[in-house]
Amino acid sequence: MAEYFANLDMMTAWTVLITGFVVVFTVLILLICIIKLYSTIVYKAEMKAKARKEAKSKKDDDDTPKGTGVGGGSTPANASSGVSGDVLACIAAAVAMMYGDNVRIKNIRKAPARSAWGNAGVVANTRAF
Repeated sequence: MAEYFANLDMMTAWTVLITGFVVVFTVLILLICIIKLYSTIVYKAEMKAKARKEAKSKKDDDDTPKGTGVGGGSTPANASSGVSGDVLACIAAAVAMMYGDNVRIKNIRKAPARSAWGNAGVVANTRAF
């Protein structure tokens, strides 16, 4: 009789073990498929957005006047904005250092004046360590 229960316990143990392995690996394979599907969907959406952005950028580039890019043109970009040539050159150099030479500056304008509370916030948040 003890041998019967020992065999029954071993049979139950193997059944539980195999069932556990099947369930765990099935769920893992299902998760892998779901994550792969999700990454494919996100990748396609990003490519569509990038294509739209490039198409819009090409459309906008055709409308920009000469002289507004880092590479420069024949007319200065500060004619209507009131920004001096020195400031424009400094901004263009900073942009070229940060983003490379293949960047076009479309518009430069002065920021609107802040209130005293706004200035205090800027000073507090940009203070050196």
